[in-house]
Amino acid sequence: MPQFIYTTIDDGICVLTIDNPPVNAFHPEVGEQLIAAFDDLARHSPALRAVIITGAGKYFMAGGDIKFFQTLDHVSAPHYARRIQIIQETILHFHCPVIAAINGSALGGGTELIMACDIRVASEDALFGQPEVALGIIPGAGGTQNLPRLVPVGTAKRLLFTGDRIPAREALSIGLVDQVVPAAEVMGAAMALAGRIARNAPLAVAAAKKAVNLGLELGLSEALRLETALFANLFHSSDVKEGVSAFIEKRKANFEGK
Repeated sequence: MPQFIYTTIDDGICVLTIDNPPVNAFHPEVGEQLIAAFDDLARHSPALRAVIITGAGKYFMAGGDIKFFQTLDHVSAPHYARRIQIIQETILHFHCPVIAAINGSALGGGTELIMACDIRVASEDALFGQPEVALGIIPGAGGTQNLPRLVPVGTAKRLLFTGDRIPAREALSIGLVDQVVPAAEVMGAAMALAGRIARNAPLAVAAAKKAVNLGLELGLSEALRLETALFANLFHSSDVKEGVSAFIEKRKANFEGK
C-alpha cells in the first residue's frame, strides 16, 4: 500500500501531511492511515502539545475519491461512511489540540475533515463546500451534523442543499474557519498558533478541549458539572504548582504534563 500520511514532530508539535496526488482525495486507505497515525501519536502523550494537519501540494483535500464511490452499494456504503466518521471522532477526542492548516481547497470530505479539527487556519484562495448532493448522495463523514454545529443552521442547510462552494473569506464570516491568511503564510500562522498553545500546561489545555467538546453535547447544568470535575482534577498535577509558582516568582513556567 502506498504511503499517504507523513508526520514530523519537533518541540512537541506534530505536522501531519496528507499526500495523495493529485488532489489528496479521501480514499479509504487515506482514512485508515490517518487512524493509524493518530493511534501512534497518542503514544507521545504528554510530550505532544499540538498537531497540525495539512495537505501536500496545492490542495488540502478536494473531497472523497469519486471513482471509489462506483464500488459502493447500500451494503458497503455504511461501513465506508462509519470508518471515516471514526477518523473525525478520533481527532475530536484526541488529547491535544488539532489545527487544520488549510493550504488549498477543502471540499466534501475535506470540509468534513477540517470541521473535526479544533482550529482552522485557511489560505485566502481556498474553497469550501459540501457538493455531495450533485452526486446524488449526502455527506457521510459528519457534514450534516458538524456543519450546523459550527455555522448558523440556515447557512448550513443552504450549503448542504445547493452544494455551493464558498471562498475562504465567506467561510471566515460564517465561522467555518477561524483565520484567513495569504497562501504562503498558512503553515507559519498554524505553527505560531501551535507554539502559543505549546507554551501552556498540556494537561490544562487537554482538559479545556475536553470540557468544550463534551460540554457541547450536554445541557448547561451537566456541562458546568463536567467543567468543575475537570477543574478539580487538575489539582492532582504538579503543573498547577509549577504554573502558580512561576506566576508569583515572575518567571517562565516549565510544564511537564504531570
